[in-house]
Amino acid sequence: MALARASKFRIGGLTLLLALLTAGCASEFERRYEEAEGLRMQAAEKGYEWIATANLLEQARTESDAGNAEAALELADKARFQAEAALQQAEREQEAWQRRVVR
Repeated sequence: MALARASKFRIGGLTLLLALLTAGCASEFERRYEEAEGLRMQAAEKGYEWIATANLLEQARTESDAGNAEAALELADKARFQAEAALQQAEREQEAWQRRVVR
């Protein structure tokens, strides 16, 4: 009887641990996704959004909804990287265009 209770406790504890870990991954995904989306929107406002960034975010959301946390995080990180690169490009072009103008 005590063994049956201990087994139930272990299974219940593992289920709870798994649920907490999954929730943690989900909130981590949401944090990374929102960060990437915000950067993408900043790049879009400056006219330098990269087409692939939105596609990566869409794929990340699909993977997250399917329960593939690792793939979703990786895609969100790639989208963030692209959005940051687009913002850097916008900054460089803000100054570089002046060098290309014939005087």
